[in-house]
Amino acid sequence: MIDSIWYWIVIGILSLILMIWLIFAIYHGIRFEAILAFGYIFLILGMSFTLGEYLPIPYYQHIASSLTLLGTLLILLGLLCSNRRWVRRKGTKKLNSFKNMRVFAYIRHPMIFGTVILCFALIFLANSILSNVFAVLAVMCFFLASYEKDSYMEKKYGYPYKVYERKVPRFNIIWGIIKAFRSNNPGKGEKKKEEILYE
Repeated sequence: MIDSIWYWIVIGILSLILMIWLIFAIYHGIRFEAILAFGYIFLILGMSFTLGEYLPIPYYQHIASSLTLLGTLLILLGLLCSNRRWVRRKGTKKLNSFKNMRVFAYIRHPMIFGTVILCFALIFLANSILSNVFAVLAVMCFFLASYEKDSYMEKKYGYPYKVYERKVPRFNIIWGIIKAFRSNNPGKGEKKKEEILYE
């Protein structure tokens, strides 16, 4: 059982941050950011209804712990690598090309996918039906936000992002690894395709 005072302090701080984020996203008209904020709000609500207590089923606890570790790892990798996805022309703000660096070479939205995995961890542990309902709503928001983000990035960056989309899957990291391996190891007699840049 988690100390209730610290539990609610953390929930309160996270809720305040999310409300500020939601207001900012709505004010600037960034739809995918607003949907993400709603997803995190649903996730926080799901955590709130557990009251810091979780199902004492060892099998579920092991699954949830593994999912939490994987989700947290994806989120951290996404945060650390987020500034290495593209390069810009020297002396301008124009995008030159998306550069498939590190985790973004295998999955387009590692942070969103990591949070989806955390939602499933909550579903395994939650001792409340409402918690599960809010976790499912959060997952739906995160999936919708990923589609909206792709649309937003296409409008903002144009052709280079479309090339990147064709190379890297949205969530299927296993297929992303396979595609990256194939592109780095072309078959006999095949010429490795050069990355198409936005001119």
